[in-house]
Amino acid sequence: MTSKKSNKTESDFSASAQLNNFKSSLPQELNENNAKSSLVSKNIMIGKRRTSVRLEPEMWLSLKDIARREKCTLNDVCTLVYLCKKEATSLTAAIHVFLMLYYKTAATEEGHLKANHGSYHNMRARVNNAVIRSSASVSENVN
Repeated sequence: MTSKKSNKTESDFSASAQLNNFKSSLPQELNENNAKSSLVSKNIMIGKRRTSVRLEPEMWLSLKDIARREKCTLNDVCTLVYLCKKEATSLTAAIHVFLMLYYKTAATEEGHLKANHGSYHNMRARVNNAVIRSSASVSENVN
C-alpha cells in the first residue's frame, strides 16, 4: 500500500494560520463558533400580505438593526426592499443585496449621517425617488 504525500506547501500553512487569526479577530456574533449555522424562517408582512422568509440569523439581526436606526418596523424595511426589487429577483436575494448596500453606504457613524440615515421617512423618500427614477428609465426605454 502506498501512502499519499501531502501537497501542502509552507505558504498553504501560512494562509491557514492567517485565516484562523482573521476568524478569531471577528466580533463574537460573527465568529463561526458562536453564530448559528442554520437558516431561520420568519413570517413578515409585505404591505398587507403575509409571507415567509428564510435568512441567516445574522441577516435577521441586521434587519432589526436597520429598523431601529430608521425608526420603523422590520416589516416596513422588508416592504421597501420588496417594492425596489426586480421582478425576477427573490425577496431573500433582494434582502441580502439591500443589507450589503445599506452597510456599505454607511460603514461609519459619519457615513450614516452623510447617508441621511436615522429617519424612516427619509429612507422612504429615498426609495420613492429611486422607484420614480427606475420607472422613468423603463418608460424611456419603451418609447
